[in-house]
Parts: sequence; structure tokens; C-alpha cells
Amino acid sequence: MSQAADEARARAAKTYNAAADVYDDPANSFWERFGRRTVERLQLRKGAVVLDVCCGSGGSALPAAEMVGPSGSVLGVDLADRLLENARAKAKARALLNVQFRTGDLLKLEASDHQFDAVVCVFGIFFVPDMPLALRLLWQRVRSGGKLAITTWGPRFFEPATSAFWDSIRKERPDLYKGFNPWDRICDPASLSALFAQSEIAHPDVAAESGRPLDFFTRGLVGRCARIRLPGHG
Repeated sequence: MSQAADEARARAAKTYNAAADVYDDPANSFWERFGRRTVERLQLRKGAVVLDVCCGSGGSALPAAEMVGPSGSVLGVDLADRLLENARAKAKARALLNVQFRTGDLLKLEASDHQFDAVVCVFGIFFVPDMPLALRLLWQRVRSGGKLAITTWGPRFFEPATSAFWDSIRKERPDLYKGFNPWDRICDPASLSALFAQSEIAHPDVAAESGRPLDFFTRGLVGRCARIRLPGHG
């Protein structure tokens, strides 16, 4: 693994572990809103086997576990072990026995190829420097006829709050100004479609979805790759 990937992984783990205490605050309801919406788009059948990478505290893994039922199973993987503790607590509170959570990196998954009916990554793929490689690795885990779902932020993520925040930082400490967000690379349907093409995944079904889970949220982009027929996938 490259140094850039190692640094990105360490930075993400540190950031999200630090945020674990407030991650599930009611003001952050968008995690579960878009996590649930992503798995609803997949139309998971009862008994399906699902992998959720960058699963956080279970925003998409727990709804997936509800949908596949006791005969199915969900594996959630994330770098932030403190978020996984939150996810396990929520699963226990909801009496969901068909979901497990494991600390791990989506680039180094301990899972066999073609093992899952669906693979999900909600608001996480953009943290990986080499996104086409990440998508190819995730696609390899999908069974014939299965689905891969990728969800990312839209171009006006948390606006106008985001711009106001960073403008205030720039005025006081220009050296701390953050001029680039990792999701900027895939913040519209065209760039997300291009990412699938670079990953050699043909004909993705990419859709934009609007919503206002918070007063200053304007748009989220939901992308998915569903029922794609490729060599080795039916």
C-alpha cells in the first residue's frame, strides 16, 4: 500500500474516532437518512449477504440488517473502532443478531471474492487516494448478479455553512484554510459516472437526490451500480 493511502487511512481513523462521542447526535441524522436511502435503492432480498465498508456507526449497515432479515447477514467494516462500538450498541438495542462489525480497511478486506450479494460504501470512497482501485476491489467482492452502491456528497455539501466556516478560518488563519475536500472529486453525476468507467464497471445507474436533513443541507448525490453484467458477474 502506498504512503498516501497509509496517511489517508490514519487521518480518517483519527478524525472519526475523535468524533465518536457526538457522531450520533440528533443533529447528525443525515448519516442514517442517506444510509437507509442507499440500501433501500438496492432492494435487498431476504437472506442476502451484505458488506458495508466505511460503515461508521451503522447508518447503512443496520437498515440493511433489518431488510435482509434473520436469514441474511451484514458485515460492517470501518477504520474507526470507536464508531464500531457505537454500531454494536445500536445493533444490540435493536435486537439485530445478523450484523457484525469489524475494524478494517476497504483496501485490505479479509473477505473472499464474489462473496456478497451487495457491497455498500456510504460517504467513504472519496477518502481513498486511488478511488478506481478501491471500486475495483469492492466490485470483486460482489457475486454474479449482485450490486455495488456508492454514495457521495453533492457539490453544495452543507452550504452555506461550509463556505461561511472556511471563510472565517481563512480570515484569521490563512495557513489553516482548507481549500480542498476529498469528495470534490466525485460531487456530481458526471464525475461519479467517470469514476465507475475508470474502474472498468460499465453502465452505472447514477442518480442525484435532494434533501434537507439539516437546515443548511442542500443536496446529496446518491450513486449506485446495479445489476451490471460483466465477465465473471453473470
